[in-house]
Amino acid sequence: MSRPQIQEEAVVMLADEIERRVRPDGLAVVMQADHFCMHWRGVKDEHARMTNSVMRGAFLKDASLRREFLDLMARGAHG
Repeated sequence: MSRPQIQEEAVVMLADEIERRVRPDGLAVVMQADHFCMHWRGVKDEHARMTNSVMRGAFLKDASLRREFLDLMARGAHG
């Protein structure tokens, strides 16, 4: 993002842009970001991160595909 964003809106904007350009059958976007508003205020909290996601198309219709994606995300976060 070229400017500060509300993360919930930013993940939707990113998903919209990917969908517009690629036109996939399914789309899953996960965004984890630091809360710079807290950093700007001098809060030193390593938990000042938030994760948001957007799922569309095949990821909404196919529970096994959604589960596979989420399992891969969980492994990536821990491995």
